[in-house]
Amino acid sequence: MLLPASGFAALPKARDSRIVVPSSIGGVSMEQRLKDADKAWGRTGDCDLSPGLKSCVYESEDPLEGSARIDAAVHKRVSSVEIRAGRDEEGAYVFKGKLRKFRTAEGIGLGDLGRKVPKAYPEAIKTAGKTGYLIEGKAKSYMTLQTLGGKRITAITIVDGFHQG
Repeated sequence: MLLPASGFAALPKARDSRIVVPSSIGGVSMEQRLKDADKAWGRTGDCDLSPGLKSCVYESEDPLEGSARIDAAVHKRVSSVEIRAGRDEEGAYVFKGKLRKFRTAEGIGLGDLGRKVPKAYPEAIKTAGKTGYLIEGKAKSYMTLQTLGGKRITAITIVDGFHQG
């Protein structure tokens, strides 16, 4: 298990705050080695490298600031990466903190209105139940922009489409 020097996980301290649609978030992309992905996010994750699904989780001491996760399903290679908005004590989404800095070239990130997505990405497909948008990537990979719990983007996820992590 890799733990940050402070003994607890923290939010990513990525040098790169770009979301490249539909391939990477903050310098973390599919098929990258988990060790390199954690390094790209400042080695602030709580990483579990035991047999099976390997992952690094990034959380603030303040749950209102959200969380992030990198999963590696096979051979310690990234199979999914996600950033998620925080929630208050009642479960309502809160949009504050470092994760709001992650943005696409079109300026879309956590907390933005979902209706901006089809304008910025005409190829975006509205998901079943109108819970967000899906943008296809290379091979079977795709990116989702979730709008669960309202009209604002609550999570952004990229998956390789082969392994669900």
